[in-house]
Amino acid sequence: MSLEPFPRPVPTRDGHGLAVAALLVGATLWGFFWYPLRALEAAGLPGLWAVALIYLGAALVGLVAARHHLGWLRRAPLRVAGIALTSGLSGTAFSLGMIHGEVARVMLFFYLSPVWSMLMARLFLGEYLTATAITALLLALGGAVVMLWPGQAALQILPADLLGLIAGMAFAATNIQVRHAQWLPLRIKTLAAWAGAPFLAAGSAGVLGMALVPDPRSIALALLVGMVMMTAMTVTVQIGVTRLPVRQSSVILVFELVAGALSAAWLAGEHMGPQEWLGGVLIVAGALVAGRQPRGGVLRPGEEVKGPRAGRC
Repeated sequence: MSLEPFPRPVPTRDGHGLAVAALLVGATLWGFFWYPLRALEAAGLPGLWAVALIYLGAALVGLVAARHHLGWLRRAPLRVAGIALTSGLSGTAFSLGMIHGEVARVMLFFYLSPVWSMLMARLFLGEYLTATAITALLLALGGAVVMLWPGQAALQILPADLLGLIAGMAFAATNIQVRHAQWLPLRIKTLAAWAGAPFLAAGSAGVLGMALVPDPRSIALALLVGMVMMTAMTVTVQIGVTRLPVRQSSVILVFELVAGALSAAWLAGEHMGPQEWLGGVLIVAGALVAGRQPRGGVLRPGEEVKGPRAGRC
């Protein structure tokens, strides 16, 4: 049984300036998201527990927002659980990559998610790959090869790079599920996207023997980051992408990479070489081309968007 793709919001000229500002704020917050993650770990809160608590804080806000739609949890438990699982894996892998790897590299490897989304849409939804889609695939995958092949005899992928790739693949799987579940209320999909990471991250921490340090300040701060920062960067992106055309929102959202690279260089002393930048440009170009596709889904927990960072529902 085939389903029509997830309907895109209709762009409007009303509040154009507000939409642009909202997107810039959201992209900047995503670019700086690595900082509270590392700060919490430096304060003694292990990365997995930091991720669990941040997403728990966001999920609590989502639960309040979706309180009138909770009946859908009983009507479609498997669909909600599937979105929670893949989105939780994406959020956990991405966050751990931010903590333990180079911020810009992890973000760039995550930006391969439109590639996986198109391939999965072809495999599971029966969508055809157009010439434009194939161009996007070649650009993005070529960029990944350039970044992973720095002159040695074989590809070199760092653990954090792998986390970025896993996050992008899991995010693409979330996109496909959301497009299948277009009948689910947005607030339920957002709640599901946020609710998976606390279980996955906390469960992984327990299996690995990482004890939760009973520091009330660190725990409260992690919850606050989720309730304020996570929800703010989700809502601002959602506001922007519902009011702007794809060609504009996709370009503005790339500012996340700029914010991430500059903030990591400024605050953490991280710098990428020329070959990494070249690969990054190719990946971003592929993501932008993919974002202009006439058919598409969503891209990051809590936002219904188009393009690389669009659509975290």
